[in-house]
Amino acid sequence: MIVTFDIADGAFEFFTERQWKMRIEQWREMLLNDGYEFAEDMDEDEIVECQCGEELFFDQVPDFSK
Repeated sequence: MIVTFDIADGAFEFFTERQWKMRIEQWREMLLNDGYEFAEDMDEDEIVECQCGEELFFDQVPDFSK
């Protein structure tokens, strides 16, 4: 499970591995559509930083729902 923390509003958001991969790919597509050809080679950290700046942090956490 992945959790994000948005500094701007103090919000947390939780993602399954699948949801997180989908979100990263959505952001990658947005960057590609905006002309960032190199987005194809970016890792998750780079995608998040380009999309959200320094205001969003993410980390993997245990899934306690299981």
